[in-house]
Amino acid sequence: MIITCKSILKLPFTEKMKVVAGEEGLNNIIRWVHVMEYPQYTKWLKGGELILISGVAMKEDINDLMELVRDISSRNVAGLVLNIGPYITETPREVIELADSLGFPIFELPFEVKFIDISQSICNAIFMSKMEQDSMDSFMKDIIFRDLVITEEVLNKAIYYGYNPQKRYSSFVIHIDNYNSFIKDELTIWEKDILQFNQYIEQIILDVMNKWSKKVIYVNQSDSIIIIIPISENDNFKAIAEDLMKSIQFKEQGLSISIGIGSYFKELSELKKSIDNAQKALKFLKVCKEKNRVASYGDIGVYRLLFEMDKYEEIKGIYYETLGKLIDYDLKNSNNLLNTLEVYIDQSGNLVKTAELLFVHKNTLIYRIRRIEEILDCDLKNINDLLNFSLALKISKFLNCI
Repeated sequence: MIITCKSILKLPFTEKMKVVAGEEGLNNIIRWVHVMEYPQYTKWLKGGELILISGVAMKEDINDLMELVRDISSRNVAGLVLNIGPYITETPREVIELADSLGFPIFELPFEVKFIDISQSICNAIFMSKMEQDSMDSFMKDIIFRDLVITEEVLNKAIYYGYNPQKRYSSFVIHIDNYNSFIKDELTIWEKDILQFNQYIEQIILDVMNKWSKKVIYVNQSDSIIIIIPISENDNFKAIAEDLMKSIQFKEQGLSISIGIGSYFKELSELKKSIDNAQKALKFLKVCKEKNRVASYGDIGVYRLLFEMDKYEEIKGIYYETLGKLIDYDLKNSNNLLNTLEVYIDQSGNLVKTAELLFVHKNTLIYRIRRIEEILDCDLKNINDLLNFSLALKISKFLNCI
């Protein structure tokens, strides 16, 4: 169970808490609870905290309270609990209006309720949630990576963790392209706690999925996170994935994110194949040397065939049989006619566009095209020749990324 500002209202000792502002943010996920009386310590917050204050250091100064709300909201804090009593007698109207405009939850708590009871209750729930997530991680990894046989017992356990056999699903594989270098650069900020960083990224993912009303199952793999997401009619998975990518990058600038979308499935036994297909979509992005992009398995076209082949020597043979003469010519003459051919094919044989991209005169390009035709003994106006060369160039990119 994810612990949110909304779900804590069902926990022990919270029955007297009430929401007074920021209801739009009740799905904010709570990572931990902090009692914080002095605003100068907000710089140590990392996002996802529920802040408890009695107001002892503010003395009902509305401006101080409003500044605190602005500050902690900008730091992605989950919400604020005000202890109503001698220091804060009520939540000022101006503060409520500000929190509503920010979608930032504020709770009131009677002074007689002890902070220790509230924080202990919520922290226990967070701890139990983490244990359940770890258990789910282990179970799902068994299915995905260890070919676990889907028995009735396994199916029932998957249902317990949120899988619905009546629904169709797809999978996202979110890959942090520069994970190692980013973690190294951010060690000071994250206090060398890589696990904490991963949990922070998970929190962003869950926030986005809550926004799209998606109850997902996810598995953390250090530089990758696998998401199993239910399909609804008219879902635009690319839009969801792009929203996810932009949300992570907005909150953690400097991260390079790629997302692969797998095939649809209904049977739990098909989950592994869907994730494999999402991984192939990621490999396709690598082939194309693209980062910060989303690709689905359906996007990768002929590469689907290449990824299914395991006879790499035979694939290399096709590549060199088709383009070997041109490669040898370029090496002997310090030329790059292979690049000319690739750009020409990418531009569907359009001489003007090809010349512009190569920064050459059209007549120079025509000369190069004729020279390529002589070397390869081909006709670049022939659709079959173009198809063979296009496939060979794709093979080259494929071989460079395996």
